[in-house]
Amino acid sequence: MLAGCVTDQTTAATADTAANAAPAAIAPGQAIVTITRTDSYQAAGLTVEVTANGAKFASIDNGATFTGGIKPGPVTLTVSHWSSPGQYTLRFNAEANKRYAFQISPRSEQMLAGMAVGLVGVFADTAINGAEQSGTFRIIQVQAAR
Repeated sequence: MLAGCVTDQTTAATADTAANAAPAAIAPGQAIVTITRTDSYQAAGLTVEVTANGAKFASIDNGATFTGGIKPGPVTLTVSHWSSPGQYTLRFNAEANKRYAFQISPRSEQMLAGMAVGLVGVFADTAINGAEQSGTFRIIQVQAAR
């Protein structure tokens, strides 16, 4: 479903790609997805896990960028981290050979809830914001560079 990927920076590569093989080129006919994680103090030491349609797509460190190919059609991108409940989900319809850009940033809401009332606040944030709009990070679509 998801073909090979390329990275813009070595820090953006998934652990599997960086350790085991050179990244493959994006296959013709795929949509090109670029995901940039903001360089932030909040959650700086955490790696964001990104899935596309339920399959692992990327692991992105603080300030890194990842570019990969994805099969055209409906796409669900989800960002999460193992140490925190909740996740943030975004949906879009990918078109062949078109570029899409996304940005990942920390969700201050969860951090503030945790600071205010500890783990109870983190779980309350997840319950209030639901299964698809919670978690440590958020992802938004931004205008792709041409």
